[in-house]
Amino acid sequence: MLILTAQRVALLALDRDLAQLQAGSRTAFFNAIAVTHEPVWPPAPFEPGSLDWAAKNLAHDPQGEGWYGWAILANEGERAPPRLVGIAALIGRPDDVGDVELAFGLLPEFRGRGFGAETVRTLAAWAFQNEARRVVVHLDAEDAGAAHTLTKSGFADTGEQEYPGVARWALSAAG
Repeated sequence: MLILTAQRVALLALDRDLAQLQAGSRTAFFNAIAVTHEPVWPPAPFEPGSLDWAAKNLAHDPQGEGWYGWAILANEGERAPPRLVGIAALIGRPDDVGDVELAFGLLPEFRGRGFGAETVRTLAAWAFQNEARRVVVHLDAEDAGAAHTLTKSGFADTGEQEYPGVARWALSAAG
């Protein structure tokens, strides 16, 4: 089981079994990772189809733990039970030039509290340790909250717009 920890979040990489549970039964998924059941899941921008995507990719790439999905858990101290606050994904392994795309979404009540920035920094560092050269994030060009999170995490707007209304942000590996 692959778990990354930061100051206030723990990131649990989905393996093939967890990805299948999440895609097939929200209740079974929450029970398997021992967290409070969330009435709304997954958080935007993820949709149920993205959960199927992760399960299918891990079925074809069983050694791909970490490249297709992460559960974001709040670490708010010993007295608070683990709380699932969001989901993140590296959209597959790095491409031929070392680029990998990152997506993340938090439940509304956890936005603006630093969980996104910790998640982005932690996953980017993990990707760089695992042969990625650049981490790319696509987001709604009007999403000031996500842009602020990315800026705090060292990402810069590339100015490239592959799709209308979608901004492309990137962070390159040091050295």
